[in-house]
Amino acid sequence: MGREGFWLSNYNEMPEVKEQLKGMKKIKVYDTTLRDGEQSIGVSINAEDKLRIAKALAEAGVDRIEAGFAASSEEDRTAVASIVKEVNDAEIWGFGRCVVNDVKIIAETGVKHTVLETYTSPYKMKAWNASEDVVLKRIRDAVSAAKQENLYTAFFAVDATRSEPEFLKKAYQTAVKECGADEIVLVDTLGVATPEAMAYLTKLAKSWVDVPVAVHCHNDFGLALACTLACLKEGADCAHVTVNGLGEKSGNADIAELAIALHGLYGIETNLKLDKLYDLSKLVEEISGVPVSPMRPVVGDMVFTRESGLVVAQMLAYPPSVEGYAPEVVGRKRDVSLGKKSGKKSIEYALGQVGVELPEDKIDTLLNEVKVLSTQKKGSVSLEEFKAMALRIKA
Repeated sequence: MGREGFWLSNYNEMPEVKEQLKGMKKIKVYDTTLRDGEQSIGVSINAEDKLRIAKALAEAGVDRIEAGFAASSEEDRTAVASIVKEVNDAEIWGFGRCVVNDVKIIAETGVKHTVLETYTSPYKMKAWNASEDVVLKRIRDAVSAAKQENLYTAFFAVDATRSEPEFLKKAYQTAVKECGADEIVLVDTLGVATPEAMAYLTKLAKSWVDVPVAVHCHNDFGLALACTLACLKEGADCAHVTVNGLGEKSGNADIAELAIALHGLYGIETNLKLDKLYDLSKLVEEISGVPVSPMRPVVGDMVFTRESGLVVAQMLAYPPSVEGYAPEVVGRKRDVSLGKKSGKKSIEYALGQVGVELPEDKIDTLLNEVKVLSTQKKGSVSLEEFKAMALRIKA
């Protein structure tokens, strides 16, 4: 049921369920692969590769690209400036701390949009031996400086989900009402909030300030996407994501997972082009050196491949019986893997792929040989191996 190419749960469409989603709307997608994604351990992306990724992000329909942390290195400064000059189909954002010199460097790169961060939780303030007054002064100085540079500015409250509500309110209101910040970001830096808590925090934040609200979630408990969706359900305007879920520690909410959930399950529009996400994923995998799980939703190499004989039989007869959405929706194709769990339908399908005909009475023999070889290899049987088997049995 549902949109073309999607075969979803009928319970999604029940009035009692739809009523809970009335706050959801078309959102902006903000990609932070080039900054937060690069904070993944062992990942270092040079300016040339950052530009390649930025162009691919724009091609995939990302609204906002965080080009990097210009104050952190000359390489990042070069990357941000290059992306500003060469990528025109997305908003290019700079990232900085609530430090006036960071703002100056960001402005020099030519960006027109920036996110400025400082910590707001007692945990972070204790680590840095900073008082609330010091934090508020940093917010005032940096956001005011950004507005003097005519930068569209989002205030990013680090560790917001472990901040005391009254101080978090004061921090956001200082940024927005005193200094003119254009939007705020709800940040679950350590991935420690439940989706329900993130929804509640979104409602609170929207009662504190009358500007757009973005959400930035980490995946330490495996709930980054769920927390992001919970905020969007309560009217958040923008979701922060990374390609392949890269990011510090357990990473960030994943762009492809967000895209398929919004477009498919929720029917919420974004500007993302679903058929570009696989190539984007492979590019970032290549450049970052961080392998993507073959079972990762949307972009994993095996997510549209079937081995089990019973499942293959269903897929060949009627794909919706084993799929929630068609691979064509995301620019992918179905495939059949040959192994110890294969059945006769798999063998018949593979014979068609390799252009070999076998009499019916030899299909079982070939199936048995596939199972034996797969067990010996502890893996799949390749089409080359399969074809050689089939020709030998046919002879």
